[in-house]
Amino acid sequence: MIAFRLRNLRLSAASWLLRVCACALIVGAADGVAEERLPRVLILGDSVYQQPAGDAAKELKGRVEVVYVALQPGEVRNVQTVLKNFESLVGGGPWDLIHFNVGLGDLVHRAPGMKSFRVMPIEAGGVRATSPKVYEEKLRELVGRLRATNAKLIWASTTPIRHSTSNVFQLGLEIEYNAIAAKVMDEFDVPINDMYAHVKGLIDMDRPASHGADPFFFDRKPLHPPVVNAILDELGAH
Repeated sequence: MIAFRLRNLRLSAASWLLRVCACALIVGAADGVAEERLPRVLILGDSVYQQPAGDAAKELKGRVEVVYVALQPGEVRNVQTVLKNFESLVGGGPWDLIHFNVGLGDLVHRAPGMKSFRVMPIEAGGVRATSPKVYEEKLRELVGRLRATNAKLIWASTTPIRHSTSNVFQLGLEIEYNAIAAKVMDEFDVPINDMYAHVKGLIDMDRPASHGADPFFFDRKPLHPPVVNAILDELGAH
């Protein structure tokens, strides 16, 4: 009988301790002791966004978690491939905000009739990866799928195509595709980060970029400030 009572006392003491710990956790969370989750932001775009995403992540460290999914070797990221690989690119959520762009990978010219994507100069018979009609159709589909994540969205306009030594882009075509994208974003009420205007103000449009790999190099000028500002504005985190 005595042993039974002692065991019950030990059990009662253990239960009391658990209740005290639980209450302490609740009080701590109410007092702000529990660590808050940082807002998570996905930067979805082609190789243009690798460097600015890294710079934005450094600048926003401790305030916002910035994620960029790097391209795989040989990958060309355009509206069609992003839809095809949507889960691997976007499925790492939940996301509070998605800053996204597709465009240059749609405007590049490729070898026709090949299953694998191989860039080909225009004069050699290269064909544009995505027609305006398909771009609009697929971009509308992409925005719909991104909205289904319940994340806030920011569209980044496509950066300028400048004089190119490789001749795999048609100069000025990004203006037409930016107009298409602006129409789609207006339909979905998605704000636009005007990366086109930002980059145009940074670079010499008449001179080839380093490595002759236009338009993916910007003379080491910083591309991340408007990305950071757009993120903070949309999150209300200034």
